[in-house]
Amino acid sequence: MELINLWVVVRRWWWLIVIPAAVALILALPGLSAVISPPLTYTVGVRFTASQPPQGEGTFEDQSYIPWLASEYAVINLAAWLKTDSFARETAALLKSEGVELDPNILRSAINSDAVRSVMGLYLNWHDPAQLERIAAAAIQVLQTKNSQYFPQLAAAQTQITALDGIIVAPVAPPITSRIAPLLRILLGLGAGIGLAFLAEYLDPRIRTRSEAERIIGTTVIGEIPRSR
Repeated sequence: MELINLWVVVRRWWWLIVIPAAVALILALPGLSAVISPPLTYTVGVRFTASQPPQGEGTFEDQSYIPWLASEYAVINLAAWLKTDSFARETAALLKSEGVELDPNILRSAINSDAVRSVMGLYLNWHDPAQLERIAAAAIQVLQTKNSQYFPQLAAAQTQITALDGIIVAPVAPPITSRIAPLLRILLGLGAGIGLAFLAEYLDPRIRTRSEAERIIGTTVIGEIPRSR
């Protein structure tokens, strides 16, 4: 199909193209502000070691190997605890006692963690840097003081949890996908409109031009009567 024919279809069915594009634009309007001025979020990442110190005297395995092995098990399970409802509730309760009320469910969605060998990481994302610093401090305190309540196997001897990093709040730009999502919706609406226009053209039984008549009827048109306006 020649470009001029494509333009004829677009001009003929322009309203079918405009309607889906306009609907997509209306739906995308609330998110356009994030494209122009994306909101900043903030993050904190703190790494920890965790283990129970050797008890009494013993062999090299008792004094060195077993504590290192126990440390790996400890950080894996503690890192899993950081993602639970109970940890979020404990952190929210501690914050409430300090005058900061937060929904534990929202707080849980802001907490992430991982564990590599004997080191675990606590990661927090929040919209308010001052609140984030207090949330991080409360989460660390809960991690260091409440773990034996949820892991009975750690109650026999106090688990030593040591922070390897300080609480450093850093800004994080929003992901590019969230910034271009409103524009993608508009483009999808425009694409859907163009698709509808060509579908309407394909299903339209009317003969509109000399070339269409010659192609469909299979004969040569020798004259035309212009349409009166």
